[in-house]
Amino acid sequence: MSNKKEELKATVKDENDVETEVKFYITRPGNDVIKRADRYRARMWNECVTDGVPTKTQMSKMLVERGIWSDTKDADEAKIIEDINRLEKELYLGDGKSDPKLSDGQLIAINIRKKRIKLQELLAEKLEMEQNTAEALADNARFDFLVANCTFHPNGEKVYNNVEDYDARSDEEVAVTAANALAKMLYSLEQDFYKALPENKWLLEHKLVDDKLSLVNQEGKLVDISGRLIDKNGRYINSDGKHIDKDGNLLNEDGTYVSTVEYKDDLHTQKKKPKVKRARARTKTVTDSEAGSV
Repeated sequence: MSNKKEELKATVKDENDVETEVKFYITRPGNDVIKRADRYRARMWNECVTDGVPTKTQMSKMLVERGIWSDTKDADEAKIIEDINRLEKELYLGDGKSDPKLSDGQLIAINIRKKRIKLQELLAEKLEMEQNTAEALADNARFDFLVANCTFHPNGEKVYNNVEDYDARSDEEVAVTAANALAKMLYSLEQDFYKALPENKWLLEHKLVDDKLSLVNQEGKLVDISGRLIDKNGRYINSDGKHIDKDGNLLNEDGTYVSTVEYKDDLHTQKKKPKVKRARARTKTVTDSEAGSV
């Protein structure tokens, strides 16, 4: 992919729901477009403030007043960030006491990952609220302006007449595809961002994770933080690729155990009914004298 232009495709439907594949491209914004986007952002910020949308500073005060944030959480945030910085330094420079093993570095890198997750969980509600500030809404408007002015048809004509046109069609596949591509081009989002984190750079360098940053063993197979084999869904597997529990017992695809015992049925065996003795009918013996008297 060029760092200045990327060709894209998307599927669109007409009024009869007939699908058609369309081609278009995005370009990296030049200085003129960026300056106009910045002015548009400033205008949107002023409109938000005029309409009563709180600024980031005002939102911070509101979060404290409502008990969503506190000095204690501020201290927790600072402590986690301090721990991450200390562990990053130890990962790359060692502790100065002994020659570290690769397994030691792996544990440090994994610990940094855990700290980042903890930090995200701590900040989650605060960040969610800050998305509704004047600054955040103005930033979103600036990005919309960039997409509207950096998306072109193959003949060079702009796909959108202006930012209002883009806003009105922002749920279409062309708009979504263009926005995702431009965001990745400008901000190096998602995978590229995470690959650039110090702990992941170290893990990649030492071939302890794959391209998706999942932990792997020396054979390149997926493992958990304890080195146990797992599949792409995180389920334990054995060397044959069959699902197992943490103790190595075989599991079916639905997660139930593969039975290794055969039970003797002592519940469904029917008891034999005792035979009923029937009385024999007596046969009367007729004597000659009796027969003659008939």
